[in-house]
Amino acid sequence: MCNMCTRDETFEAPVPAPKPERNNTLERMKLKHGIVTDPHAEDKQKEVAYQPDLLAVSTQYSKVAYDIFKAVLVRAQETKAYVVLTRTSQPLHIALAVLVTLAWLGRGSSGNTRAWLALYVGAVATHLGAQIWMTLVSGIVLYFNLPRHEFGRVQTVLFPVYYAFNALVSLVAFFAYFRTQCLTRFENTSWVQFALLLAVFSIEAYVRLSLVKPMLRAKHIKTSMEEAAGGGQEVGRLILGELAHCPRYLRVLKTFRAYHSTIAMGTMITLGCSLYSTMIIVDAMCR
Repeated sequence: MCNMCTRDETFEAPVPAPKPERNNTLERMKLKHGIVTDPHAEDKQKEVAYQPDLLAVSTQYSKVAYDIFKAVLVRAQETKAYVVLTRTSQPLHIALAVLVTLAWLGRGSSGNTRAWLALYVGAVATHLGAQIWMTLVSGIVLYFNLPRHEFGRVQTVLFPVYYAFNALVSLVAFFAYFRTQCLTRFENTSWVQFALLLAVFSIEAYVRLSLVKPMLRAKHIKTSMEEAAGGGQEVGRLILGELAHCPRYLRVLKTFRAYHSTIAMGTMITLGCSLYSTMIIVDAMCR
């Protein structure tokens, strides 16, 4: 028999785990107050179980409320509105306008009438300024400096917001003018101004609710067909190319142009009404 088979094997006895050190201070406290603890006795565990009081319950619910508030705050910080309020200067412009208006209203008496009059004039001025910028500045500059499809994507985003904003501002101008006339007992009332403001609101609301969506749908189909044919990158002009012989594309293009022409006609009418409304305000100031 070989040595490997006959060698003695030695087994080491397991080392017992060290007993936890006895905490003399804790034992003295138990002995002093007569506290008996036994982790294996359920009755003893129930006796010493912690019973939450009102303060503990309120603290727990406060933690739940804090977690909910923190989650809502995180979601709010991810919104576009929060980004605009914290990372752009537009809120400062609004705050400045409000401060100037409040300072102007505090100059004298009849503050209620002055407030409605300021809202009316400000709404008309804002509406006219938006129309001039969008129609005569922004649209022309972008169309002659961007590829046609890039310009179309910009207009797709701006068109719904533009007409919704203008309709809202024109409605504010109408009600502010009506309220002003009520406070002045309809002295020096211009019924032409009433008709102009109502016409502007009606046209812009109709365009936003009935014409913008089908126009953008036709534009999307037209753009998709042009991209498939490799077009749309020209600046300031339309080159049909092979699509000039496609009947379906020509029908879509005709539909798009019909909607676009109708919207443009409504825009020009409202621009004329806004200019005339401004002239009525000038006449009222010169009396």
